[in-house]
Amino acid sequence: TRDETQLAMIRSLWSSLPVTPRVSSVCKLVPRFLRVYFDVLLTNAPPSCIERVVPLLLQRFAFLYPVDFFLESVHSLIINTLQAIFQQWPRFLMSL
Repeated sequence: TRDETQLAMIRSLWSSLPVTPRVSSVCKLVPRFLRVYFDVLLTNAPPSCIERVVPLLLQRFAFLYPVDFFLESVHSLIINTLQAIFQQWPRFLMSL
C-alpha cells in the first residue's frame, strides 16, 4: 500500500542519516513541546478538533525519527494522550 511504501522510503532515508548532536538535542526537546501542545489541546480544543487529531496521532505513530530515547518518549506521550482523549470522549473510539 501507499503508507507502507512511504514508511519504507522514510526508514531508508533515516538509516543513511547520522544522529548528530543537533538531532539528539531536538529529539530531547520535541517531547516537551508536544506535551504542552497536547495539554492545551485536551483542555481548550473543541471536541471536533480533537476528533480530527486522533487519526493523525495514530497515523504518525509509525513515522517517528528512529532514535531510541525519542521513540520511547513520544510513543508514551501519544499513548497517554490517546488514553486521555478516549476517557474524556469515549464516543471517539466508535468513530475510528
